[in-house]
Amino acid sequence: MKKLILLGCLVIGLIPLSSAQLVQKLDTTHWIPIQRAIAFIEKSENVHFNYREEWLVDQQVDRSMLAVSGLETKIKQLLASTSMDYYLIGDRVILLNNTSIVTAPAIIQFFDQKANVEDTEVIFAQDQRAEDLSVEEILHTVGVRSRYKKGTKSTVAGYIKDIQTDEAVEGAFVYIQSPYIGTSTDANGFYSLAVPSGRHHLFVQSVNMKNTHRQLMVYADGKLDIDLEVDVIALNAVVVNANRELNVQSPQMGLTKIDPERMKIVPALLGEKDLIRVSTTTAGVQYLGEGSAGINIRGGKADQNLFLLDGTPIYNTNHFFGFFSVFNSDALSGMELYKSGIPSEFGGRLSSVFDVKTKKLDSRKFSGSGGIGPVTSRLTLEAPIGKKGPSLMVGGRATYSDYVLKKIKDSPLKNNEAAFYDLVGKLDYKIGEKDELAVSGYYSFDKFQLSSDTLLSYTDFSYSNKVLSFNWKHVFNDKWQGNLHGGVTNYDYHIGYDVLPTQSFRIDFAVKERLASLKFDRFMSENLNLKFGAEAKVIHVQPGSKTPTGTASLVSEDALSEEHGRETAVFMSARYSPSERLTVDAGLRYNIYSAVGPGTVRTYAENTPKDINFVVNQTEYSSGERIATYHGAEPRLSGKYSLNESSSVKASYGRTRQNVHLLLNAASVAPTDIWRLSGAHVKPQVADQWALGLYKNIYGKHTIELSAETYYKKIQNLVDFKVGADLQFNKAIETDLLQGPGKSYGLELSVKKSSGWLTGWINYTYSRSLIQLDGSFTDEVINGGEFFPTGYDKPHYLNSVTNYKFSRRLTMTLSAVYATGVPVTFPIGKWNYKDSENLVYSDRNAFRVPNYFRLDLGINIEGSHKIKKLAHSSWNFSVYNILGRDNVYSVFFRVEEGEVRGYKMSVFSNPIPTITYNFTF
Repeated sequence: MKKLILLGCLVIGLIPLSSAQLVQKLDTTHWIPIQRAIAFIEKSENVHFNYREEWLVDQQVDRSMLAVSGLETKIKQLLASTSMDYYLIGDRVILLNNTSIVTAPAIIQFFDQKANVEDTEVIFAQDQRAEDLSVEEILHTVGVRSRYKKGTKSTVAGYIKDIQTDEAVEGAFVYIQSPYIGTSTDANGFYSLAVPSGRHHLFVQSVNMKNTHRQLMVYADGKLDIDLEVDVIALNAVVVNANRELNVQSPQMGLTKIDPERMKIVPALLGEKDLIRVSTTTAGVQYLGEGSAGINIRGGKADQNLFLLDGTPIYNTNHFFGFFSVFNSDALSGMELYKSGIPSEFGGRLSSVFDVKTKKLDSRKFSGSGGIGPVTSRLTLEAPIGKKGPSLMVGGRATYSDYVLKKIKDSPLKNNEAAFYDLVGKLDYKIGEKDELAVSGYYSFDKFQLSSDTLLSYTDFSYSNKVLSFNWKHVFNDKWQGNLHGGVTNYDYHIGYDVLPTQSFRIDFAVKERLASLKFDRFMSENLNLKFGAEAKVIHVQPGSKTPTGTASLVSEDALSEEHGRETAVFMSARYSPSERLTVDAGLRYNIYSAVGPGTVRTYAENTPKDINFVVNQTEYSSGERIATYHGAEPRLSGKYSLNESSSVKASYGRTRQNVHLLLNAASVAPTDIWRLSGAHVKPQVADQWALGLYKNIYGKHTIELSAETYYKKIQNLVDFKVGADLQFNKAIETDLLQGPGKSYGLELSVKKSSGWLTGWINYTYSRSLIQLDGSFTDEVINGGEFFPTGYDKPHYLNSVTNYKFSRRLTMTLSAVYATGVPVTFPIGKWNYKDSENLVYSDRNAFRVPNYFRLDLGINIEGSHKIKKLAHSSWNFSVYNILGRDNVYSVFFRVEEGEVRGYKMSVFSNPIPTITYNFTF
């Protein structure tokens, strides 16, 4: 009996034992069941373990681990001899057996900046199928867990792509809310964020895509790729939120991005949503008028714009007297226009770069789009080749009537004939996870006939573009990628005369360029990104070959000497962000150009003007022999400083060089312009541009964007002509060319509203473009050697686009353009000499044609927005020049009955209505 009482007292005495006493009690054996150790930790550390009993059957642990201090140290010792891991949330310890974890979704309002995300119940990955959890509900781990350090920052980087097409999503906004840290993806869809290590909620927003989020556990630097889905219904709501602060936050200056959605806002010109036409509604981009051969940017000539299609240049971007561009918008993903701060990877032109990209193809479905109108029709088709093979796209446009020309009154184009067509094709092939191959091709053809007395005594005109582009992208790792590019471009045009059989002839011109480049992109850290590479090209110009047409022609066959050039360049740039407010982008490009044979170079007598009568020698150069070499550095520097979350200041400086020159004939709507290369007598054009800009977002949730940019450009060796120059089939073209310094400066103001039922923008540009021609001889001095306006100087340019959305299906757009008239030279008197009457002209470009004003109207009616439809369609009604204003393209003078009479030439002097049916499937 005494023994039983003694045993009972011993048991009761064990109840209040301390932890140390319990360890002493457990010391009676070296190994203990793991369940007993867990029970001890739960009691001593006031936590609760979650696990499955079958994981712990027959598991033993060393009892000495119970004497260590610290909860996580105890747990690590507990699991050291097992295959299990753990996850700690508050007072709960979740044991993991060869698996990951997922969490139930948190409910969050994407556009509520104050939304908080609470930790929710954690479950095991093997239960995911039963719970039917989405990718947004899984807790993603970033980095190696063993490298976790509390209180440090880690870099989360990756690529954002379209889940359907696997195409990179550029400009997607990626951010966490607490603390607020955000960035946007680059052209390759790449992003990088430096965030505190630990638990976070990552949000992603992008144009046309559904918003998404990811729950993260960040241990160390790591990769997280995210796929986005297209959002058909919420398209308009997403656009503003995704890009709202990019104009302020982006370090790039002078950059305009145009995508298919922005093109929908601008009224269609003759039924076409034209990429280049949309660009002329932005600040600093000036459209000279109907029939013009290009556009002018920041006081630059039309030939100073570099147009790239998948990285390969296009020399002529106009269809149908300049009313259409050569780009079929249905085949494009968008365009980036650089007006300043041009990256060092681009070179060869002075003023701007139009980087146009074809669509990234969907490898899993057949689709198409097109339109039918009174002027043009178009059709683009996409389809996969096999289950895992490449994707193919083919598209085309064509004119099939003279509807527009018949509608024009009192114009040199009335009662003439014109037609064009173009074809585009692309092959996309994703070779594994790290390699992508893209091959694209383009062909266009224009042909028209004019009355024999309309322009330059020619009647037949035709021209064509042929472009082939190859791009191979390779991703070495998360921080390193490269791109190999090859391209071929041919531009040729032909003019002829056939009114008099004995004088009938044909003149052919051609420009051919072959190029290759290798570019690398190296992500060093969250604050530093490097780009570098090299480029090489070969250019051939056939400035003219004349052949007789018809058996009765008495014209002799003749040809001008071809010109050949070789150009190489190396480049590099670094984007560095020492702080959240400051970003600096510095680059350097070094260009080497050589004019090579075969060719003939004339030598002129010293101290005499360049005149065919003063030629003292002709030197023949064999194929590949160097004629002249020009080289130089092109530094590029730009930076952005954020004043606050809604405003920033940007500045840039850049030098550019140009070795191809277009000899413009400003009085012609026909493509009779001539390309020539730098050589023994023609020097490269060199430009230095300084720019400064202020950017501010205001009103409510920053839905109104304000910007002001000013610039100054200094140009060396700007090309112009002597008085009375003859450019057509000139065997000694250098005798009629002049080169001198030029300068341009201006101010660009822009206001843009991009949300709500009323959207649009208004831009005002003040721009001056001047040139000085002050040579050593009388015929080389123009306007007394003083600076005077160039032929494309337009001081005031105002444009606006206003879009009103009546409903989801009905929108109306009004576009307005006002511009100062271009400079011209007028006859101001006449004099007689030996019974011969002669005209006296003003200083060059001393007068101007009347100011230009045009108003366009567009109405777009969408079909139903049901996702599951055989095809989606819309109707577009547009009226070009709705006021019927008789805008003057140019002026010319004739001597009639002894009097000098001036005439104005207009192209569209009356409204041109069109209706187009568009469809996608």
